[in-house]
Amino acid sequence: MLRNHLKIAYRNLSQNKGYSALTIFGLALGLAVSMLSILYVKDELAYDHFNTKSDHIYRINSDITYSGKDSKGALAPTPMGQTLKQDFPEIEEFTRLGKYDSQIVKNGQTAIREENILYADSTVFNVFTLPMLAGNPQKALTAPNSVVISKRIAEKYFGTTHAINKILTFNNDEVRRVTGVMENMPEQSHFHADFLLPLYETKDAKVNKWGNHIFNTYVLLKSGTSPKSVEGKFEKILQTYLDQALKQYFQTTLADTRKAGNNFSYSLMPLTDIHLYSDRQGELSPNGSIQYVYIFLLTGLFILLIAVFNFINLTTARSAKRAREVGVRKVMGSDRSVLVFQFLSESLLTTFFALATGLILLYLLLPTFNELAAKHLSINTEINFTSILYLLAGTTLVSVIAGLYPAFYLSSFQPVKALKGIRVQSKSQGFRNSLVAFQFALSVLLIIGTLLINQQLDYIQTKRIGFDKDQVVVVNTAQSTKSQVLTFKNEVLRTPSVKSGTVSGFLPVTSKRWDDMWYPQQETDPKFSVNMQEWMVDPDYISTLRMEVVAGRDFIDGRTTDSSAVIINESAAKQFGLQDPIGKIIHKTGGEQLTVIGVVKDFHYESLRSKIDPMGLVINGNAIDRPLEKSFLEAVSFRLNTADVTSSLAQIEKKWKEISPGQPFEYSFLNEDFDAMYRSEQRIEKLFTAFSGIAILIACLGLLGLSAFSAEQRTKEIGVRKVLGASVGSIVSLLSKDFLKPVLAAILIATPIGWYSMQIWLQDFAYKIEMQWWVFACAGLSSLAIALFTVSFQSIKAALMNPVKSLKSE
Repeated sequence: MLRNHLKIAYRNLSQNKGYSALTIFGLALGLAVSMLSILYVKDELAYDHFNTKSDHIYRINSDITYSGKDSKGALAPTPMGQTLKQDFPEIEEFTRLGKYDSQIVKNGQTAIREENILYADSTVFNVFTLPMLAGNPQKALTAPNSVVISKRIAEKYFGTTHAINKILTFNNDEVRRVTGVMENMPEQSHFHADFLLPLYETKDAKVNKWGNHIFNTYVLLKSGTSPKSVEGKFEKILQTYLDQALKQYFQTTLADTRKAGNNFSYSLMPLTDIHLYSDRQGELSPNGSIQYVYIFLLTGLFILLIAVFNFINLTTARSAKRAREVGVRKVMGSDRSVLVFQFLSESLLTTFFALATGLILLYLLLPTFNELAAKHLSINTEINFTSILYLLAGTTLVSVIAGLYPAFYLSSFQPVKALKGIRVQSKSQGFRNSLVAFQFALSVLLIIGTLLINQQLDYIQTKRIGFDKDQVVVVNTAQSTKSQVLTFKNEVLRTPSVKSGTVSGFLPVTSKRWDDMWYPQQETDPKFSVNMQEWMVDPDYISTLRMEVVAGRDFIDGRTTDSSAVIINESAAKQFGLQDPIGKIIHKTGGEQLTVIGVVKDFHYESLRSKIDPMGLVINGNAIDRPLEKSFLEAVSFRLNTADVTSSLAQIEKKWKEISPGQPFEYSFLNEDFDAMYRSEQRIEKLFTAFSGIAILIACLGLLGLSAFSAEQRTKEIGVRKVLGASVGSIVSLLSKDFLKPVLAAILIATPIGWYSMQIWLQDFAYKIEMQWWVFACAGLSSLAIALFTVSFQSIKAALMNPVKSLKSE
């Protein structure tokens, strides 16, 4: 019986090639996109699960309110992990990780700038699953000047994983011995390390005080331990240890600090939640967002629903052609259940043809999707017995959902009316219109999202950010020049195509910065403190980046008094409560005092998601020593005054090779680095654009099929109207208006939902666009125009048909 049903189903598909092609391609495209979204979501949800103890690993997060500023950090006080392990038996182990600046790494004469360098406790291998290919994990990070490297790095520098006791030189003078080679870290990790350095090398008094939040601290809880019970004991830790630190360094107590409106609190975050649920200060690498996971999941579901509704619409629309078939079958004794099974068999065959086509489309689309989503998804890694079962079950479910209504609808025809040739009145017109409305509502939602995301990105790129990021080239390997950095800068400035240059510790696009508590005048009361960032620069910094000094003056090269001066931004002046800040003294806990000589206009040094916080610019040499930073140098930046960028870069590189022979020359452009802070939004915008196009395409395929069947059913009506003098325009209008009504309804439905959804998305930005009515009007009119074009294609074809051909059978 099943074989017979499938044979009949195949014949029906073969006899209606145009209908079959529309149905199969639309459904295949929907299945391909939904499979893409599933691959993306599965990859995002897999982060950090490779750790065998992932269910028991937690990171200590900090939530600090001080001087009116709320700070949500992924960092904990440096001694906290060790203290927890000593005082609470529930803690099985702890480990800390700390970011290390990019370094120039040498093996012989080969020098390469490397990222992914972390400080780590020797206990890191007890907490995380980092398999060692060579070396003893218990001892690898206990020796002075040691380094554990990844398999990738071992093969890159030594051509083999047998690299124990090999030598690597960091920044030309820091010699390290390889004590371990670990397996490459999986991509699905919230941090990535190719080099692990012993964290004990930083253990000095400045680093190990409770007031310092420098490292990411992880704890491994014993089996059966509730994280809430451990969090409940944090207050005891604060009362005992943090209170002592506040007395020592701030001359206050924890109780007095809280009375002043300040607060310290700490919590445990599950390791497997970090990637999707954490966007805190001090993250080891940029994380994903559960919001985008929901977006991808819903978008894939929406497009699949559009494809399924297409199938339902097209099947029910051609019901008149199946009426006589149903009548004959019923007269010959077929009951309704047999007919339902027949039509479900057709649905199943169509869906599996669509699945085969969809897998081909998935294979073709995956490289482009990986490029847009910055992923390395692969079909091969996902193929196993379980995934095949899920795929077959999902396809069967789709076929049942898509075919159930048409099957019951077609099997309900009365045989007498069908065999007499009486036209079967479609009671499903309203249902089909509802499906069309739903399809286009989803499409309009995607168009609204695309337009508003594009607007926000354009706003980010064109907003006045307080400095000029164009025509600035940044030499990122400047650390290797050491004492010759000023020589390099001065030599490059002799080049006619270079207008100015600066050597600096921070740029407005770098993420790792230092802040501390500062006080106005001689005030020491914590309630008057200001949490201010401190940037180390040279006298040419402001002029090179074209910042605006709104009060006072810029640094003057050679003026000795500027070594104890600071230029603050407007936010800092406001926080300090200084109406006329020029000449005022500000000081830091510990005694350092600086005189305010200027105020620079607020500039955005982080993404527009964040508000501008207080910051101060100081001449290199002012700031206190940084335990994790041997030099203040981050980069050397040059402003070009020519359009011939290629020639200018060649000249800069030539100077570099003269002064730093054998050292790598790597550069970037400041505007590109700034735009890189919004890569996730750029990816979402591109994917939204692609998905919107696919959704519209699938909806239009269905609309094209519906309009074709409608025109076919009304062939004789059109002939009569033309004989009676109806114009082509009036006939096109007659055939089109019925399809435009559900599209108009879709626009009315989608507009408020789109407004609400995008309002939520924009809340992540401190600086954002105001949503304008014309965006929604544009999205609606676009979908209406596309629908009208699709329907008009068939309507004009029907209107131009010779009425003699349509009426000759009468």
